[in-house]
Amino acid sequence: MEFLKNKWFLACVALFLFIVFMNITISYSQTSPNMGCKPLPTAAGIIEGLHKERIVFRGVSNRGHVTVIHLNKNTGTWSANVILPKNITQLCMVDAGTTGEITDTTFSPQNTIK
Repeated sequence: MEFLKNKWFLACVALFLFIVFMNITISYSQTSPNMGCKPLPTAAGIIEGLHKERIVFRGVSNRGHVTVIHLNKNTGTWSANVILPKNITQLCMVDAGTTGEITDTTFSPQNTIK
């Protein structure tokens, strides 16, 4: 009987550690707190003023929000932002990075998407 109690205890410890590990992994994979939504003027001031990133892409998604990609050509930093239809006065950062590049600048007037 003592043997079964030890197995039960070890199983509980293993389950507890698994749950803790999963919570840590999930929390690290989510967007950081400073990557939330900000009023458009504030967000633009940070992205374009502080980080010197410029808009390299802007488009309306099939889901109805505006997606904006900013890039600093000198440092390679970039950010991906959305403006949601439910709150058009806010810019929400959904991702950002410290390395990036422009991969295609060969668009001509004939194949530019409008």
